[in-house]
Amino acid sequence: MFSNLYVYLRNKNYLGMERIHSAKELFLKTLINMGIKYETHNYEDTIWFDFQNMDFEAEEDKEGKYITLEYMDWKELHDAEEALRMRRIINKVNRNSDVVISTTVKFTYYRRKILFIEEIPNIEDYLRSELQELMRVYKMVNEALQKDNENENAGKWQPIDIESTQTKDLFIKTIREMGCDYEPWKDEESRCESIVFDYQTETYRATFFEVTKKVLLENHYSLYNVALSDMDKVNQLREVVNKVNQEHDAVTVYTIDCVTNKMYAEASHTVPFMAEIPNLLTYLHSILNDLYLVRMDIKCEMEADEIEEQWIMDREAN
Repeated sequence: MFSNLYVYLRNKNYLGMERIHSAKELFLKTLINMGIKYETHNYEDTIWFDFQNMDFEAEEDKEGKYITLEYMDWKELHDAEEALRMRRIINKVNRNSDVVISTTVKFTYYRRKILFIEEIPNIEDYLRSELQELMRVYKMVNEALQKDNENENAGKWQPIDIESTQTKDLFIKTIREMGCDYEPWKDEESRCESIVFDYQTETYRATFFEVTKKVLLENHYSLYNVALSDMDKVNQLREVVNKVNQEHDAVTVYTIDCVTNKMYAEASHTVPFMAEIPNLLTYLHSILNDLYLVRMDIKCEMEADEIEEQWIMDREAN
């Protein structure tokens, strides 16, 4: 009862407290407290202000509890190749931040919607950190663009025909949209063109077959050290690989390096890759995810058997 009366009196300003009713009013007061100058107009909801030599905009949402912060960067895209590059970088950066990035022919927008109510403690520091996050993401995008330019100028990435439907060009355009970095790969035993690229912290190799419009995707990785005389481990791996091959479309093989005494597994999948396939981005995501799951399944199966063996040994010892 007392708490309800207190809230009523506080809202009515009977307790001598200044009550701010909207996120916009609170936001303007916070800017003043931070010593930030701003501009606003009665006929518009937008607030313009400067923070650390960058021009920001802010708007209140309809509920009056949230503020959308926005930074607009003038970055004109001159051709389809630049647009593709920007989209690839945005997809990559978006994986590491909840700032929403969008782009047009002339501008790149960075937006962040934040809760803005009186109950937030140290609200000036809170706003400062949110603005700095926008600035951090803006810096990430520009550094990635600069790195792309350096790679292209150094010949690391050869420019591709954006309209090309060749298997290699089409594949590279797709992984760029996914935010994947790649490098050319030379295989002395094969005359086919290949690249290596990173996806979900894993490294994959793609080999292109232009005549049949197909791509061979491979994921080669080390499992762990093993003594060549430890046939139990070898047999265990063989059984796990057989099981995985029954559950996935990818083909998995294992090898043992006699020099390093390491077990290796390699999952590969040859798939069609052509412009006629709808939603190529989703299509490639699903294939790479399946290859990734193959590795996780092998790892989990091997570790599960080791845990079970240890449990049996512990039980027999007791």
